[in-house]
Amino acid sequence: MKRVVVTGGNSGIGLALCKQLLVDHACFVFLTSRSLARGREAIESMKLDEACRSRCELIELDTSKDASIAAAVVAVKAKLGDEKLYGIVNNAGTGLAHNVSPEDVVNVNYHGVKRVVDNFMPLLQQEGGRIVNVGSGSGPSYVKNLGQTDLAKELIYPDTIESIEKHLQANFKGKYDTNGGYGISKACLAAYTIVLAKMFPTLWVSCCSPGFINTKIVGNFGATKPPEEGTVAIKHCLLNQLEGNGWYYGSDAKRSPYHFMRNPGEPVYNGELPF
Repeated sequence: MKRVVVTGGNSGIGLALCKQLLVDHACFVFLTSRSLARGREAIESMKLDEACRSRCELIELDTSKDASIAAAVVAVKAKLGDEKLYGIVNNAGTGLAHNVSPEDVVNVNYHGVKRVVDNFMPLLQQEGGRIVNVGSGSGPSYVKNLGQTDLAKELIYPDTIESIEKHLQANFKGKYDTNGGYGISKACLAAYTIVLAKMFPTLWVSCCSPGFINTKIVGNFGATKPPEEGTVAIKHCLLNQLEGNGWYYGSDAKRSPYHFMRNPGEPVYNGELPF
């Protein structure tokens, strides 16, 4: 049985993913939520049968806080026993219509993912385990806006996590960071995915875009697709055989570039780098 942690599992795409993993793929899901009350409501809303409900464990987890993550690791470890996690889906995110500060956006979208990975890594199976980082088209768009510059190279060819964080610190709230930290946070998350795949070559590490989905984070921006349609790429990265490690996938689960946004239906990215 595949045991999977899903951050931000109490609403939107995260909740849709949890239900699909439980009902369609017979996974054991650790549904994490910042609020236990909202988490319980989310589980009730899925209307699971007894078999599926027995494979769903609610875990309190706020990715912006070290202590919360540490407590969540203890809770998950106790439930796992001698078993290991198969996958970690870093779905929790903020920004755009959430009306939070740029500092909060970066703290959740980039640093929060790194905290989760750092803390949960000992629980993850080291041969074939999966890490899926849920990105956004805003990430590649941010890199494209950098042009053919050394700044772009820092994210297209990241050497270390430290180099990514140096870019983040130097360009946060800079002239290229035009949407409250969201684009730069997702671009750095994508670069982190590349480095993480190099650091752990026996794992499958991916980043993906869910697409333009009607969730609270996009507010009144005009998205019409339901959360259930935002899980295609996530499930591909989590469950299917992958062609490469550290790759980025578009919302149609096709390989996409890190340095510009590829739309569904456009040619699949061939891996050619810009410079």
